[in-house]
Amino acid sequence: MPKFIVNITDISQPPLTYQGVGCFVVDSSFSPQAVQNFASQAADSLVLIKGEHAVERCLELGLDGVLLDLSNDASPVKSLQASQKSLGKGKICGVISRNRRHEAMLLSECEPDFLCFKIWSAGEAGLKELVSWYNELFLIQSAVFVCDDKADFNGYSADNIILDDKIYKNFCCQK
Repeated sequence: MPKFIVNITDISQPPLTYQGVGCFVVDSSFSPQAVQNFASQAADSLVLIKGEHAVERCLELGLDGVLLDLSNDASPVKSLQASQKSLGKGKICGVISRNRRHEAMLLSECEPDFLCFKIWSAGEAGLKELVSWYNELFLIQSAVFVCDDKADFNGYSADNIILDDKIYKNFCCQK
């Protein structure tokens, strides 16, 4: 069963409201004080940061790692390698890839901690096949990042599912 990672869109909600979540993603656009406050309350969970200057903010704030969106990057492998070098050892580095096999293979050769694919309600069937193919061939963990609230994330063979905080709360309330 996949683990859930919650993408925080409302930093004012304390992490304690998300029972059993082991990892959160915050945005680099949030104020450093808000991120530090959130991270200090998420004592038993990992806190990753995404967005502009994520690597620098991660190091500055002492967070656990980054989630790099390289899906629009012209040179994703070079960008990933530079980010990994800057992060150094001991930090988590997840990377969002274009939903393409070749790019997934190239990025996986750089050994990120996990490779992430974006899912929307349109095109889910093709992505399920891509994630299944990826998991059969690679040891690097996989994740799917749910990009709209109509996407059905059930049935993916991913190790992790990343949901926005609002989608996660709706999902948990339905159980």
